[in-house]
Amino acid sequence: MRAHVGWRKAFLAACAAGALQALPSAAGACSVPPPRPPTGLPRSGQTGVSTATSLIILSQGRPAGLTLQVAGLDIPLDEPLDLGPGYQESFGASEFWQVRAATAGGSLVASAEHVVTAQFQSSTPGETTSTVEVTRFSTGAGYDKVQGVPPLARSVRLWRVRYPLSEIGSGDCVFDEYHGFLTVDYDPATIPNTPPSSVVHTFSLRPKTGDTVQTFLYAGDDPFQGLAPGGDHPLPIGAWQPDLDPTREYCLTIAAFGDGDIARPPLSSQPVCASVTQLSSAGAPPSPDIGGGCAVGGVRTGGAASALAATAALALAARHRRRRQA
Repeated sequence: MRAHVGWRKAFLAACAAGALQALPSAAGACSVPPPRPPTGLPRSGQTGVSTATSLIILSQGRPAGLTLQVAGLDIPLDEPLDLGPGYQESFGASEFWQVRAATAGGSLVASAEHVVTAQFQSSTPGETTSTVEVTRFSTGAGYDKVQGVPPLARSVRLWRVRYPLSEIGSGDCVFDEYHGFLTVDYDPATIPNTPPSSVVHTFSLRPKTGDTVQTFLYAGDDPFQGLAPGGDHPLPIGAWQPDLDPTREYCLTIAAFGDGDIARPPLSSQPVCASVTQLSSAGAPPSPDIGGGCAVGGVRTGGAASALAATAALALAARHRRRRQA
C-alpha cells in the first residue's frame, strides 16, 4: 500500500519554510502564497536531451491544458501521472507530475526543439486563464542506456513533537497535536546529461515492520536536508513533515532519475533506519506512550529515552536494597 503526505500539509509547510526568512512572525509565514505558473523538467535551455525522457511538470495542482509542440506541430501527450508532493528549490512546494509523449515508447522527437505549454489561472481579480510556457529544450540524436551513480544514503534522524492543544490552528503553523521532523544525510545521485538541479530524488519512508510508504520528491542544486526541531518551541515548517509513530522504527530509501529515464531504470540507495525521538514543545504534556518524560533544554523527551532512564533507576534502586540486606 502506498500513501503519501497530504498535498495541503506539505504545501503549507514548505511555503512557511520559505516565508519565515522574510516575515517577522510565524503567523504570516503560514499563509498560502498566490498561484504560480507551472514549470518543468528538462529545464528551459537544456540541450542534447535524450529522446527517451519523460516530462516532469511541477505544479500546485493538476496541470491543465498541457501541449507539446515540435517544429510547430502538436505532439499528443498521455495523461499526467501524479508522482506525489515535493519541493523544488526555484519553485517551492509543488506536486510532481510525469507526462510522456503519446508516441511509440513515449519517445520525443530527435534533434528538435520541444516547447511545453499549459493553462494557468492566476489569483488576480478579473484575470482570465492564460497560456504559459512551462519549458523549452532541445533533444539529441537519440538515447543511451549508460547508468549513473546511485544516491548514497548515510543516515536519517526522526522526531515527533507534541504541541499544546490550544496551539492547533492558532496561526503559528501548528495544525495537529503531533508533527514529525526529519533530517537526511546523503550523497545525491548523478545522472548522465542531467544537471544536479534536474535530478529528481524520491525519498521513501516506511516502518521497518510495515508497508505504508510516505514519499517526498525533491529537485535542486543543493541536497535536501530536512528540518530538525530546535528550541523550546520548534515550528513545524519543514518542506517534509512525515507522520511518525514513536513506538516504531522507520527505514528510508532514496531513488533518483533524470535525463533518459525511460531507457534508464531509477537508481536507488540502500535503506537507512532510525527510531523516533519523542519531544514535547513548551507547554505541552509529556509523551503519552511512556507516561512521563524529562525536560531537556525546555523540550521534554519521552519514549525510548525515558524508558531506558526509568529502567536504569529501578536497577540501581534494587542494587542498593540488596546491599542493605547483605
